[in-house]
Amino acid sequence: MANSKSLTTRTQEEINELRAKIERQREYLDILEMELFNTRAYLQEFTDIYSREIGPLEVELSRLTDILEAETAYDAPPDPGEQFKGQAGGNNKETGGQEKGGKGKHTRRNVAEAAKDADYEKKIRELFRNLAKRFHPDLAGDDVDREQREKIMAQINEAYSSRDMKTLQSLAERAKASRNGSSRSPKVELARLKMELSDLEAMVFEVEHTIRELDNSPAMQMRTEYKIETQAGRDMLADLRESYQMRIDELREHLIDLGVEPEDLNV
Repeated sequence: MANSKSLTTRTQEEINELRAKIERQREYLDILEMELFNTRAYLQEFTDIYSREIGPLEVELSRLTDILEAETAYDAPPDPGEQFKGQAGGNNKETGGQEKGGKGKHTRRNVAEAAKDADYEKKIRELFRNLAKRFHPDLAGDDVDREQREKIMAQINEAYSSRDMKTLQSLAERAKASRNGSSRSPKVELARLKMELSDLEAMVFEVEHTIRELDNSPAMQMRTEYKIETQAGRDMLADLRESYQMRIDELREHLIDLGVEPEDLNV
């Protein structure tokens, strides 16, 4: 009897310790998610500025480069064209700008879509994890319960894979309605808490990884450089605009030398 009581006490102490760890992880995850939100907002703000000030020049340079490629398609290796194309591509790699169909444009679009879809992804992920904690087969009390949980988990996994929010919400409502108020045994509660802590640790890792990826992205590195230059009283984007405009003017002159009518170079 004393041993049983001692075992129960130790189990309860472990449960209390797990609950404290879970609370700390939740608080840390909240901090990380706020940091991720701010990082995306900073990046989106800069990409909007870049797109507004440099985007039209990138488009014009790309358009003129296409004309040059068409004009020299049947000539010997078009060295001048390759030179201009190489300059445009090299600049894009350094500044995070876009080549035709290149990574710069893709990066800016991804940032915008990530900011737009972040809330939906967060909700559906949290809903999935809550359902998994509620219906995971490892929490079954007997074989019949396990079989039932496996069927429900199959539905949960399918809905999550297809990003079906309505089905997940419906399953959550069913779970809420099925609760009869009976308390879990210490053993089941301990297993549930361990799984919840593991899920939280995985979420923390995922958010930390996303923040690192954004911080190391070319767009964020360029934003950092832009901020440093601005604080030093220099206009980095003005210099970049001047560089693009010079290349556009040189490419226009080269196309005219090849016999392209000036009016044909206008949009």
